[in-house]
Amino acid sequence: MVNALEKAKETKVSVQGLTKSFDDLLVLDNISFNVKEGEFLSIVGPTGCGKTTFLNLLTKLHPACKGDILIDGEEADPKKHSLAFVFQEPSSMPWRTVRDNVAYGMEIKKVPKKELEERLDRILELVGLKGCQDLYPNQISASMEQRVAVARAFVTEPDLLLMDEPYGQLDIKLRYYLEDELIKLWKELKTTVVFVTHNIEEAVYLSERILILSPKPTTVKTEVKVDLPRPRNFLNPEFIRIREEVTELIKWW
Repeated sequence: MVNALEKAKETKVSVQGLTKSFDDLLVLDNISFNVKEGEFLSIVGPTGCGKTTFLNLLTKLHPACKGDILIDGEEADPKKHSLAFVFQEPSSMPWRTVRDNVAYGMEIKKVPKKELEERLDRILELVGLKGCQDLYPNQISASMEQRVAVARAFVTEPDLLLMDEPYGQLDIKLRYYLEDELIKLWKELKTTVVFVTHNIEEAVYLSERILILSPKPTTVKTEVKVDLPRPRNFLNPEFIRIREEVTELIKWW
């Protein structure tokens, strides 16, 4: 049996009673869940249920009305904890090269020069950007720009990496390719990831666990574990069963 101390070590992020209102509109209603160290957790829910608001609270971009977010048992604090965010839209700075864009977060955190260069070389190799590291954002493709954003987030070695539908605007072929790249990075770097998506198939393909949110006022309706071997096969009967289960849970509230 796992003792209490070991159990506590497994939990990287604890969300407790998170509540958010805008004027008289209750958006998030007493949301609670844990994320284990190194876990890949996806969050799905109906359109307009407040998924992006939810991520903004986790990163402390917006204050919660009630509730706590703990990282390693302490109140989440952007000045202390490393919180990284990959947005839906490309977020590269046009005046910086690929290499300099990826390095930006480490520069802000004042990572020593030698370590910064070592981390940069490793991440650029892992995401396949080594050959275009000296190019500018207007000289690379949309898929490469998203790889820059993902690399910039991972290379800071965040306590928590939040991703808000980062591949939603890409075509299907590119999305599949970048999902595989993301899994390779996650397995290599062992980062704790919370991934928001409206694409149920994507959630099943990427995640170890899926949280299903209700319509507003939003609560955690349930969770579904995804215990499938990798690489995952979209035609695997168990993959299809889980996808259908999540679809039905979203449809019927």
